[in-house]
Amino acid sequence: MEDGFSNYNTLMTSSVVPPDILYDETSADLHVQEGENATLVCKATGNPRPRITWRREDGEPILLRRGPRDVIKVDTFNGSQLHFWRLDRRQMGAFLCIASNDVPPAVSKRIILNVNFAPVVKVPNQLLGAPLGTDVQLECYVEAFPNTINYWVKNRGEMLLDGPKYSIRENRSTYKVFMWLMIRSFGRSDIGTYNCVSTNSLGRAEGTLRLYGLAEAARGSNSQTKGGSLDDHAGSSSRLSSSLTALLLSTALSAVRLTTALCARNT
Repeated sequence: MEDGFSNYNTLMTSSVVPPDILYDETSADLHVQEGENATLVCKATGNPRPRITWRREDGEPILLRRGPRDVIKVDTFNGSQLHFWRLDRRQMGAFLCIASNDVPPAVSKRIILNVNFAPVVKVPNQLLGAPLGTDVQLECYVEAFPNTINYWVKNRGEMLLDGPKYSIRENRSTYKVFMWLMIRSFGRSDIGTYNCVSTNSLGRAEGTLRLYGLAEAARGSNSQTKGGSLDDHAGSSSRLSSSLTALLLSTALSAVRLTTALCARNT
């Protein structure tokens, strides 16, 4: 009887248990301001004791800062705590904490790390010329989180709306947004300054694009070239006239001197 009880205790002590996530002791989704520190925590039970491995859900490397300018990339990170120092927007994303102890099945939890920051607008082409009568596309690139409200204005006036004259679209991916404005049948009335504006709960930013017509620029250039040519001709004619006058005066003066000398010899 005692041998049976001892064998039962030995079996229970040596039994293996698959891993299980301790949700109460594991991080929920986080929202952190850019530049602040953050730590993701993952705890699990099981026998043997589970190993905790972190990786990004999208398969991209995990970016870890090791100093003010030193950033390393790792495919996975081992440990129950994943520390981020001075977070930047590139570290935003969904992370998986995976608990395993060679007793199947392994288990995981998805934790989203959001990095909040005010909008930043970049304009690839700030000065754009286009032929009259064509369709012209303007574009802006925005980075921001939380999500932004984006729109276009012309000459600091009213907001432009999608319709027969303008085609407005955008493509959003995590904290990045691409904005496009298509101007149909570009005419002289469309020449001017356009602004792409982006705003969220943390701030507002805008980019400026200046649009001009190539026909107008070419006409102005040709006019200046022709005007310069006429001025050159006029200057050349004036210089030629001055040279002829000087030559005639010199010839007349020489004739007067010759006549005076002859008269003096005869007397």
